Amino acid sequence: MERLRKAGRISGYQMRMALGNKRMRMIILILLLFVVQTLLPVRSFCGDIHVAAAPVAFVFLVNDYICQFLIIAGAVMLFSDAPFENEGYLYMLPRAGRISWGLGQIFYIFRIAFLYVGCLMAATILPLVGYLSIQEGWGKIWGTLAKTDAALVYGLEFSVPEMIVSRYTPVEALTVSFLLELACIIWIGLFVYAGNKISRKPLGTVAGVFFTLLDICISNDWLEDAYACSPVSLAQLTTYSGYASKYHIDLRYGVCFFIIGIAVLSGLCIILNKSERKGKWILWKQKR
Repeated sequence: MERLRKAGRISGYQMRMALGNKRMRMIILILLLFVVQTLLPVRSFCGDIHVAAAPVAFVFLVNDYICQFLIIAGAVMLFSDAPFENEGYLYMLPRAGRISWGLGQIFYIFRIAFLYVGCLMAATILPLVGYLSIQEGWGKIWGTLAKTDAALVYGLEFSVPEMIVSRYTPVEALTVSFLLELACIIWIGLFVYAGNKISRKPLGTVAGVFFTLLDICISNDWLEDAYACSPVSLAQLTTYSGYASKYHIDLRYGVCFFIIGIAVLSGLCIILNKSERKGKWILWKQKR
């Protein structure tokens, strides 16, 4: 319990440092501007036909491979400074202990991922303020965009898959998409952390970029059989109705992939911190 308390304090410290970081604020601002700009055609459509839309735009953005590419690329940038060992690291490590420090970094990755996805979801609502209504189903706006060429007429830069509208209720699609997106970003964050920690170089960040690009390759039919190891692809509901089914990949597989992957990567992060030699700390003390 004491270790968890210390880990919570460490993650809180990291969150304060992150929120005060100009790079963090810039990434979130760019994300907000991108989402607002992307959804303006939907607002125009609502205004032209005088019909409100259900607040579920988040579902369609994270299930469009181009939008998903930009969203995950932003997430990789958030974690690019892993393993987050700033000046406070040398002061806090001997007081907190290596296990608590490792847990704190895992908690921080969870918290920053939740903040990022939460901001993304909020950003999908802002452009449609004044044209939103809680509806029992998908409503006329999303149903029309999914089943007609209205998306092409209004210049939408993302797709509205008819598969999602026909197979899922809005609540189901929103809940599952949120959880999958959150799990994907946590997975990416832990992977980047572990890779950078092991190599002491930004190799984890490079690997994160690779996984981001891998989904683009899969979506363009270059590496279809890579679905099974592509976290960005597995975070999209549309994956489970296309070519992936040929490889026996369904939603259950995606959920297991993220649960097991996050558990293994979390354990690896703790092991890496626990087994790390104390040479850096000793050297710092000698310099003091």
